[in-house]
Amino acid sequence: MNKTLTRLEALKDLVQDAINQGASTVEQIHKSIVDLPLSVLEKNGLLDMDSDKRDEMWDKSIGHVYEVIRRVNQEIGDLASQAIEAVDDQLIIQKNIREAAELQELERAGQARIIDSSAAVEPQVRVADAVPVDSKPVA
Repeated sequence: MNKTLTRLEALKDLVQDAINQGASTVEQIHKSIVDLPLSVLEKNGLLDMDSDKRDEMWDKSIGHVYEVIRRVNQEIGDLASQAIEAVDDQLIIQKNIREAAELQELERAGQARIIDSSAAVEPQVRVADAVPVDSKPVA
């Protein structure tokens, strides 16, 4: 991956971590804020529920909201990573196409010869011979 895309991926990770940490912090604040009026209602006998049961119910309901935020953040981060990988793949493809066109141009100009190489990693890969056209390739 090129330097710019690597930095972009790192920035994406930084933003994603900040959102997760922010959601956790806000979740804790939210739970603290909800706890105060519920405690007052309970002390005044206006809540007809066990405090442990009440706390569990509120923690679950509040927790679900912030879990959704974290899950959406993860999905967006995954989508951004896929987009960055697609851009990187496209850059590699464009480079390969450009290099192939340059080799073909050198071959047409008589400055290089494209030969099939048995040493190529993939079948049907053509390798540019860097020697002048009138020289014989080494077998």
